[in-house]
Amino acid sequence: MERLRLRLICIVAAAVLATGCGGDDRADDGPRGAKALEAPVVMLRAELAAALGARAWLTAFAVRTTLIDGSTAPTTLGAQRTLGQGSEALASQLVTGYGAQTGARALTLLRRQDTLWVEAARARAGDDAAAGDAADGALDANRAALAQLLGTDGLAARELKSELEPAYASLSAAVDAVAAGDARAPAKTALAAARATRPAPELVRAAARRRSQLAGDVASPAAELAAVAAVAFTDTAFAQAATGAVVITGATRGPRLQAAKRTLLETTDALGQLIASVYGEDAGERFTVLWSAHASALTDYARAKTNADVIVAQRALAALERFRAQTTSLLEQLDPGGPRRKLAAALADHVDTTTAAIRAQATRSPKFGPRLLAAADATRSVGEALAARAARQFPETFAAG
Repeated sequence: MERLRLRLICIVAAAVLATGCGGDDRADDGPRGAKALEAPVVMLRAELAAALGARAWLTAFAVRTTLIDGSTAPTTLGAQRTLGQGSEALASQLVTGYGAQTGARALTLLRRQDTLWVEAARARAGDDAAAGDAADGALDANRAALAQLLGTDGLAARELKSELEPAYASLSAAVDAVAAGDARAPAKTALAAARATRPAPELVRAAARRRSQLAGDVASPAAELAAVAAVAFTDTAFAQAATGAVVITGATRGPRLQAAKRTLLETTDALGQLIASVYGEDAGERFTVLWSAHASALTDYARAKTNADVIVAQRALAALERFRAQTTSLLEQLDPGGPRRKLAAALADHVDTTTAAIRAQATRSPKFGPRLLAAADATRSVGEALAARAARQFPETFAAG
């Protein structure tokens, strides 16, 4: 995500100020403003990037649950089904870009990969070098097969494999950290998720070369805005769940909780940078303060539900209501007279689905997986609403052409 953030800040600042960053990125034709975010290539890049990043987080959650609860536990089976849903979501985007046959073959490879990551983690946790080497070798072959499948129309399989390599290496390090109970597991998973999104622009560009209905420029300001908003808000939902996973083990302090909170803070900072890239540093800082307070309230809620502390839970919910009101107020100051309903609904849905996921997580319910996916989708919808509002407000800045 670090590359996406820096690129967006550069491109959006250039468009707003009509200056540098390698020239004027605004196009002379094509849809602008909110309509630009609906351009097929813009939507596909955002959806594909979010699905790639989410799958890295879901892999880490599935591995952690398998190692802690055992292979046949209801929570483990639920986590593995959720990972499968993440693979299906990614494959569905590949269907859009590459067709049904390629998407179906990709899904077979992705499902096999899901199994192999769990096998690799089991081997590492059990110090079984032979099984670990076998899983690693199978993962390498799987990556090569996926690159060969998707490496068409100007995107060579060898080039795509090299694009996939950093993501696989980072996810392998995250799986190792999960298997070892390393406090750095959330941070390493966040890095793996960020690197997983990197092939998205090239994949979409290659798809657009052979599918005329994928209109728009994959590197346009609108595409950058939509992709970063989708990835950044999806990441913060999963980072919140990673922090919750530490809290429900009873951690009230210590390196594991502090490391998880740092990762959550970094994802929050990314949201602030996104707002700052459009509305300026002061607005970005104010948004960061609001989102940080809401993240703390969600962490308090997770602790309260774990400890059955009704009073703390009520205080956390009250803080979340204040967050909704204050965030709405901030956006109305930045965009006076702008549309309210979509953002208000997205914020309400985000709070409702995230607290539902926390309750399932705190009670170790097999329903946690689907509720986590619902929370991630709802959180991303907040980003989509903010992006649409910014694009509507600055139509000349955000073109899809």
